[in-house]
Amino acid sequence: MISVIDYDGGNCKSVINILKRLNLKFIFTNNKQEILKSDRIILPGVSNFKYCIDSLKKKNLDKILYESVLIKKKKILGICSGMQILGTHSEEGNADGLNFIKGFIKKIPSYQNLKVPHMGWNKIDTSNNNLFNNIKNYTRFYFCHSYHFVPDHENIIMNYTNYNIKICAAYNFKNIYGVQFHPEKSFLDGSVLVKNFCENC
Repeated sequence: MISVIDYDGGNCKSVINILKRLNLKFIFTNNKQEILKSDRIILPGVSNFKYCIDSLKKKNLDKILYESVLIKKKKILGICSGMQILGTHSEEGNADGLNFIKGFIKKIPSYQNLKVPHMGWNKIDTSNNNLFNNIKNYTRFYFCHSYHFVPDHENIIMNYTNYNIKICAAYNFKNIYGVQFHPEKSFLDGSVLVKNFCENC
């Protein structure tokens, strides 16, 4: 069973739709017992960092996720803002994250004709992590963000994308996975990635 976290973080409908298409068993929930009983957790997000973390805390989900991920070692996939709020602190709203992954979220600098937010399709380089099984090198994924995650330890980064600067596209540390892009909006390759997380990671 997969728990998709219900915390008003946005874009949950697209995540739910992809899980339905893949015929994967899931529940959309913020209930502690349901989350603790699940095998895997997906933390979506497209909203402002501070809004997301405040919404989690209002529903006591920060503590539930701490128990599920750091104590019980359930696997979690953070998507976009969901990936960022697993970090330490963000410049967006000057807010603290869950600190499951040591690192900081920084504003993407403007550069010539590259607009911020970074919206659209970008290539990512290869990774031998199981999350990217059957996904070719330099596959395009859909991004939509103004801030990017800079982990304290680069060795957790699975791959990068380039938007004038190198941006962490995905990371993995033990049972914690994060992707800056939106697999649920990235068509076939996004479906492959979600299926990999749910079945192969």
